[in-house]
Amino acid sequence: MDLQAICALIDQHQDELYKMVSDLVKINSENYGNGGNEEECARYVHKLCQEAGFESDLYSPLSIEGFSQHPDYLPGRNLENRYNVTATWKGETDENEVMLMAHTDTVVFGDLANWERHPLSGDIENGNIYGRGATDDKYGIALSIFLMKLMKDASFTPKKNLLFSAYSDEELGGSHGAMAAVMKYPTKRLVNIDGGAEALVHCASGGQVVVYRFHTKDTVDSAEPTAMGFPIVMEEMKKFGERRRTELENNPYYAGTFVPATSLRYNEIRAGNNDADKDIGELKFTFYTDKTKDEIYEEFRELEQSIAEKLAPLGLVGDGFIPDSRFFHYGVCPPDCEDVKLMVEAAKEAVGMDMQVCAGCLSDMSVLIKYGSETTMTIGACRMFHEVGGAHQPNEFIECKKLLDLTKSVAAYLLKVLG
Repeated sequence: MDLQAICALIDQHQDELYKMVSDLVKINSENYGNGGNEEECARYVHKLCQEAGFESDLYSPLSIEGFSQHPDYLPGRNLENRYNVTATWKGETDENEVMLMAHTDTVVFGDLANWERHPLSGDIENGNIYGRGATDDKYGIALSIFLMKLMKDASFTPKKNLLFSAYSDEELGGSHGAMAAVMKYPTKRLVNIDGGAEALVHCASGGQVVVYRFHTKDTVDSAEPTAMGFPIVMEEMKKFGERRRTELENNPYYAGTFVPATSLRYNEIRAGNNDADKDIGELKFTFYTDKTKDEIYEEFRELEQSIAEKLAPLGLVGDGFIPDSRFFHYGVCPPDCEDVKLMVEAAKEAVGMDMQVCAGCLSDMSVLIKYGSETTMTIGACRMFHEVGGAHQPNEFIECKKLLDLTKSVAAYLLKVLG
């Protein structure tokens, strides 16, 4: 099979691709952090893979021996019914060569008043597909199943095994599903379809979402005394953030990108909670780093002591840093490796796309590189977080043209690697 023929087939059947995205969007698969709604979506994907003629495995991450004792297991996520699906297309040689990956879970809908269409509409209009998960990340699931089925029906046989994993618990610092997929199905090359349009991410920053908490020594009837502690904590955290920024500016993969400037950002600053807990102050923040967990946690220990000493004169007691996500480990797929070159060539040959090779922020690439394969890339057609209708935004949508171009690019890559 040549590239021109497969691209013609993709064009001919593109409406089937769009409908698959739409059907997946219509299934609620919200991730709440301490639980998730992925089961119905996973069972539907399992059925699609079976109907396409692939071996398909529906499994909980917890079914993997020793998973809950793994050093990167994050407790409290209630994974029992948050299933993964891994489909296998056996090749001429029974070796796992390439795994395509995408996640089933989405963030929550948020305030429905901010949506012009229902989050589960799956409407296909104006060259777009609308709904929660359309651009993060159900298009990646649809692309993978659609393309594998199309190539199989066209009598293509891969030289080695081609796998696809639809995995659970990606959002809110989870990554259990991605880790489970590569632990259960070790594969030479991993292609995670969960990135921005026309970009190939080869490097995953380390980092974490963390809460710093403190409280008043005495009982209070107002949150004002508690709030007085925020400037002190933030001044100390500013020093932490400056160290993160400097290290990433000196990292050749991140120098010149937007990441150093956003290497410390606050998610939430709060004193009190709906007229309760007025004695408690919390700052939730995200940071990016190329340092190890041990190095960062040593900094936290020093910061805790410094902050506590400065809070004490105000009658405030520091409770310390509390992880609110897993720790993401810094990882790199060398940008000059064969697979990166092949994917860039594939996009250029398929649709004339100049795919930008770049580094990224927190993502499942952290666990994929650490526990799966150094040969890990993230690509995508995703609208970014800051864009109207982007990932995690109300009125989320994916652009059909960009999805179609990405599908052709992935097809060209698979022909190079498995043809």
